[in-house]
Amino acid sequence: MIRRLLAIASLCVAPIVAIAADDEQAVRAADARYWQAYNACDMRTMGELLTDDVEFYHDKTGLTASKAAVLDSLRKGPCADPSMRLRREAVDANLRFHPLAGGFALLTGTHRFYVQQGGKPEHLDGQAEFIDLWQSVDGHWRMRRILSYAHGPVPYTPPATHITLPPAALAAYAGTYAGQKVGEIRVTVEGDHLRLTAGPLAVTLQAESPARFFAVERDLRFEFAAPVNGSPRTLTVYENGAIAETAVAR
Repeated sequence: MIRRLLAIASLCVAPIVAIAADDEQAVRAADARYWQAYNACDMRTMGELLTDDVEFYHDKTGLTASKAAVLDSLRKGPCADPSMRLRREAVDANLRFHPLAGGFALLTGTHRFYVQQGGKPEHLDGQAEFIDLWQSVDGHWRMRRILSYAHGPVPYTPPATHITLPPAALAAYAGTYAGQKVGEIRVTVEGDHLRLTAGPLAVTLQAESPARFFAVERDLRFEFAAPVNGSPRTLTVYENGAIAETAVAR
């Protein structure tokens, strides 16, 4: 008798699970299409995927209500400057689907924003949490509510591996460097790594190649160049992939 009840229960549940799976695939596809259009400043496609009464809640700018207002804010905001490109990307590992009764569904997670401006390399500008509320309207999924909050910098994660250089190689980089912007930069050897200080900045440097190091504490890279034709050794500092400082050994 128990087996019969379990079999009947499984038959009743199976169609619901199948419908939810179909909904999830459709919602994820619609969401991906919307954000692809967002990155391309494709107002027409974004408009097709929004309800007329859409509301966008942002922890910095507040509420933007209606499709026309949301599109206008994008047109006058990140899409206004042709020399600047803003790219939004969801963190796949954090993306979650939540079906809701009555033809609604949520997508939640973390998204990150990348900026490219003035021909410079693209850099990671920050991240936030998001909630997208999707509604099935006339057989099509459209976004009705958008929440983007907890904006801030992306936590830095240093590379998982590094190489160990012999003491003589590390010692060759030790010394005092004169920076064009920050002034004096001191590099010392501490065990199997380097220590760099410049004003209030103090970071641990691990080698990723014989001449290139990364900071353990924040997103900084350091590249040493050997003396050429009697010129002093140089130290180039990179932040977010761009040159932030060039210093010369004293």
